[in-house]
Amino acid sequence: MVPVTLVVLTALFAAQKRGSASVGKPFGPGTAVQFLALALLGGAHVRRNPAVLTAVLPQHPLRFIIEQPGLAFVSLGAIVLCVTGAEALYADLGHFGKRTIRLAWFGLLMPSLLLN
Repeated sequence: MVPVTLVVLTALFAAQKRGSASVGKPFGPGTAVQFLALALLGGAHVRRNPAVLTAVLPQHPLRFIIEQPGLAFVSLGAIVLCVTGAEALYADLGHFGKRTIRLAWFGLLMPSLLLN
């Protein structure tokens, strides 16, 4: 896996000097396929046990914060790291319009992650 990762990263940085469009063309469809696979694989499990979708209810994290405040604090640190990573991703997507990002997020990314 490490050699494949190194090849992909090398190709990514080599193409990056030509602009973000040259990077987005090959990686965009690949990312879409990845999220579709996440949705299909997760959806199969949700179909067998739809009760897992109750995990997104706000009562669960609130109970976690009340019952495990120390662990919740450490978890919050991980959440902050994820949010800052997402912020950097959206900064890179700045050349796309708001509508395109919203359609991608609400139409593919969020449902795929939720199902997975």
